[in-house]
Amino acid sequence: MKRFENQTVTCEYKYDGERAQIHILPRGGGEGGGGAGGGGEAGGDKRIRIFSRNSEDSTGKFPDIVQLAAATLQPSTDSAVLDCEVVAYDAVGKRILPFQVLAKRARKNVALDKVSCAVCVFAFDLLYLNGRSLLHLTLAERRAQLRGAFNEVEDAFKFVTEISTGDAGAIEDFLETAVLDNCEGLMIKSLDTAASSYVPDKRSREWLKVKKDYIEGMTDSLDLAVVAAWQGRGKRTGGLGAFLLACRNADSGEFETVCKLGTGFSDEQLEEFTKLLMPHKMDKMHPSVRVRESPNEPDVWFDPKVVWEVAAADLSISPQHTAAMGRAAPERGIALRFPRFLRLRDDKPADAATSSQQILDMYLQQAQLQSR
Repeated sequence: MKRFENQTVTCEYKYDGERAQIHILPRGGGEGGGGAGGGGEAGGDKRIRIFSRNSEDSTGKFPDIVQLAAATLQPSTDSAVLDCEVVAYDAVGKRILPFQVLAKRARKNVALDKVSCAVCVFAFDLLYLNGRSLLHLTLAERRAQLRGAFNEVEDAFKFVTEISTGDAGAIEDFLETAVLDNCEGLMIKSLDTAASSYVPDKRSREWLKVKKDYIEGMTDSLDLAVVAAWQGRGKRTGGLGAFLLACRNADSGEFETVCKLGTGFSDEQLEEFTKLLMPHKMDKMHPSVRVRESPNEPDVWFDPKVVWEVAAADLSISPQHTAAMGRAAPERGIALRFPRFLRLRDDKPADAATSSQQILDMYLQQAQLQSR
């Protein structure tokens, strides 16, 4: 609220899915010879292409969205570029499913009759309409254009759930509602100021992410041992930039990896952690550390001595990490999603770190809650 003082902001659900930019063009060319969409996939009298947040063509992953897209158009909508979030969706229970369900879908060449999980598209922005860029418009103006150009389709295509308010209490209540609806939290955005124009490929102070793990007491924290690190890159060259953290298997005494943590640190913190950890540097991996083979092997290994308290959005099945290996899924471990450093636990030895059994119990409890 300090960031957006004296402004009415819009708060949108932050869905736990996959970003998708949907390009819709008339079949046979349209504006720019197909520049907004490229080659073209079947979609009635329209050509539909879908791109990931990294601009990778993911059209083949979502034949159901291709089939759906043309049906969402108002008669006046000839071409458009939508910014959306695709989530796994239970149409019977009318609820959003965890990201892990969506992650099981094949990445390309999915046949329509082989779709393994239903999805719902939540549209939150409109970048281009009928041959005209909308990037310069305010969010309020783009949102009005979006709702005038498209129709919702039950259980398949919806506009983002949102409220517009300047009241901090209303935002907090809406955040709690979003979490209960199986969302990660909220996106809080400028609504009707000049600064709310759409700026591609650039972090903006006009869009703020408020996730459930940012709110104290909404998730349990974990005490994890630092077992390895990667050297910093760019302006952080010369120090450590990312860290491999592990829980402890109380039965075997091994340290099992649970996340890589490399964001949210200040330069001062990284300098402090480098000084703290380097006295524990080892020539090779400590024999008690259990890892999976990876092409991105850490640059530095440590004797597990330093413990950090870490928060996270939730836990997921992981092919990269070894925590509770094989106990929640065959040949896979459990990992933290969106881990965040809280504090140094200099009062706790590494053998008192969170156990892999605790990690497993938390994951199973989370899965039980999400299935309700």
